[in-house]
Amino acid sequence: MRSWMIGLLLGILPVLLLPRLPYQQAPLLLAACGLLLLLLGKGRAFGLCSGLALGCALALVHGQLLLARRLPDACVGQPLIISGEVASLPRTSLFPDGRSRQRFEIAVATLEPQHCAGPDRVLLSYYGPAKMIPGERWTFPVKLARPWGLANPGSFNLQAWYAQTGIDAVGSVRGGGAAGLVIRQSSTTGLASLPDRLRQQISERIASLPVPPETGAVLRAITVADKSGIDASLWTLLQQFGINHLLVISGLHVGLVAGAAYLLGGTTQRLCLLAGWSLPGLPAALALCACCAYTALAGFSVATQRALCMLASFIVASLACRHSTPGNNLLVAAVVVLALNPFAALGSGFWLSFAAVAALLWLAGWQRRWCAGWRVLSTHAFMSLVMLPLGAWWFGGS
Repeated sequence: MRSWMIGLLLGILPVLLLPRLPYQQAPLLLAACGLLLLLLGKGRAFGLCSGLALGCALALVHGQLLLARRLPDACVGQPLIISGEVASLPRTSLFPDGRSRQRFEIAVATLEPQHCAGPDRVLLSYYGPAKMIPGERWTFPVKLARPWGLANPGSFNLQAWYAQTGIDAVGSVRGGGAAGLVIRQSSTTGLASLPDRLRQQISERIASLPVPPETGAVLRAITVADKSGIDASLWTLLQQFGINHLLVISGLHVGLVAGAAYLLGGTTQRLCLLAGWSLPGLPAALALCACCAYTALAGFSVATQRALCMLASFIVASLACRHSTPGNNLLVAAVVVLALNPFAALGSGFWLSFAAVAALLWLAGWQRRWCAGWRVLSTHAFMSLVMLPLGAWWFGGS
């Protein structure tokens, strides 16, 4: 099974480097070959080859679906009417003249005229007075474009970011977003948008605190992953000191929340035992629930997905009385993350998160007989050196 999962990862990654996708029947042929090798063959070589074929097929299918959802060329720059649900945390930017802009993703329900239908998720810029709340349904007059972006060396790869997030079109609301041109269809919100609504409320509470703007911006970024307050000057300052990666909610944050929940569950379990109640799985279940909740508040970033998958693998194995190793859990997490979204490997979050954990696991095998003080110092020194090339590649700048 491990060789099959390794093959799946190795099959996904090369597809992301292709300049163009092959013909549409290629995924079917690769999937058929992969399934035949998996069912008929035995041994690690067959498992590896099966994973390679299925990984390539999976990545090709994702790529073909992504291209199929793109806005048709004939609809670029044309007046359109879009209806849908606000599907992300709006990011608000203030301009020197006092105007504000809200950028958010909208899950498309209808796009008129009909021949322009196709995009499922659109990134919109709105300059009007209405406040966008995740989960609300709106109708906007818009002008859209295909999601092309710059990918210059030493700068942010916007094209890759569009692919990772599944953005099928970008645009802005026509007429400056005047109140008479937009229609709020429904203010009712469902459970799917609850995490983003909570993130927005927490972000607004932090923004209202009597603290300097830079402090509030950093608190919002590391609490609910809202980087609206991080302007270019603050980002440049953090980049010069080499600490801009600390603004990303990482697996360490998720682990701290899970650890606190596990301790709380253990205390509650002991109190229940004194009362005559037996709840053997309470600490693990509470840790997993807390991990899921915090991952949702963090916007399901790649690093938090990795931590959630590893923790879930460990807890499920322990509840099933099975042995699990950190290396296998890391491999399972990589397979789950890339199976859900192969384009996650285009971003820094995937490589930094998984590389850091892999390096720590490798180092832990050498530190078993070392004293605690030397272990702490060597870990920090080792991680600084190991992560330096990746940090320079992704955050070094031009």
